[in-house]
Amino acid sequence: MSTFQNTAHFEQVFKDNWELMYQSAYSKIGDQAVVEDILQEIFIDIWQRRESLEIKSGIKAYLLTAVKYQVMKHFDGQAKIRKDNSHNLPEAYYEEDVFGFEELFHEIEIAVEMLPPRAQLVFRMSRLEGYSVDEIADKLKVSPQTVHNQLSKSLKIMRGELKHLAPALAVYLLA
Repeated sequence: MSTFQNTAHFEQVFKDNWELMYQSAYSKIGDQAVVEDILQEIFIDIWQRRESLEIKSGIKAYLLTAVKYQVMKHFDGQAKIRKDNSHNLPEAYYEEDVFGFEELFHEIEIAVEMLPPRAQLVFRMSRLEGYSVDEIADKLKVSPQTVHNQLSKSLKIMRGELKHLAPALAVYLLA
């Protein structure tokens, strides 16, 4: 069964998530027109695949991961334009689609599942849902330092598990 049962559901997902997605992309790119194009591309892609698309881990996490992936593709495109730095990066960095988005999301999900339960929760809240350290600490009733420690351990594990991805993509997703 598809994640999007009807047009109204799709529109509600857009309304509920576009602002967070916009803020996430804008904080990295800083160009309103580019960010709007990225969000449009994401939602067009989702709409075109709505019949077969099944999102199992949560729509918010899926959409924020899509934003991160599209932002990375934007920077990759910018890097291609600036050929002067091309000799410093590995060839795999410039491939059009090192991983399709679905494959990338799946790889991240597998790596997250390898984390201990509490570390999974902290990682998802921070990197996939966009919560700040203080927000996570407040929600989980722990100190911000505990959240920092959990994230540090999680990121070390995740980097090791995802090192086979294009280096710049792995660094961006896990920074």
